[in-house]
Amino acid sequence: MSTTATTATAAARTAAITRSSSPGQPSRATNRLSRRARNVALTAHILSAAGWFGVAVLVAAAAFTAGSTHDSAFAHALYHAIGDSIWVSVPMGLIALATGVLLGVGTKWGLLRHWWVVAKLGINLAVVATDLIVVRAVAESALASGAGSRPLYDGPIAHCVVLGIATVLSVFKPGGRTPFARR
Repeated sequence: MSTTATTATAAARTAAITRSSSPGQPSRATNRLSRRARNVALTAHILSAAGWFGVAVLVAAAAFTAGSTHDSAFAHALYHAIGDSIWVSVPMGLIALATGVLLGVGTKWGLLRHWWVVAKLGINLAVVATDLIVVRAVAESALASGAGSRPLYDGPIAHCVVLGIATVLSVFKPGGRTPFARR
């Protein structure tokens, strides 16, 4: 083995040891994503979150239109579309969740180290759950009782607001560190 290779190997070992929190423990950097993998995951996360927000805006627009139209057949079709929107919204939310978890585990932010990340996880789970339970149930109720009888505004508006809050959290990263980060 050449002197240069031996020196490089020794330098790599020294760097790995200095990155470790204690001898024998794996380095924190070992579970980090490479730059390329991080960029791919971040791109997928942004696209899925933007698509999810777009679906929420379309559902809100459909709800406003269904509640204000005098054409019961058109309102019925809109409520049907709102009910079926979970087939797009929920997968988008789950992709955003999966890529967010990947980014949390594979980057310096961590999964439970910062309050803004914890808040985004909670928002994600809440919106997916309310998509499955509330939006679908209200749309089916409106269809069963006659389209146009009950405007469906609250859920879609709340989804747009909380997904907007999740975006603000991503940009400004408020709140500091959680107790898990101090361990």
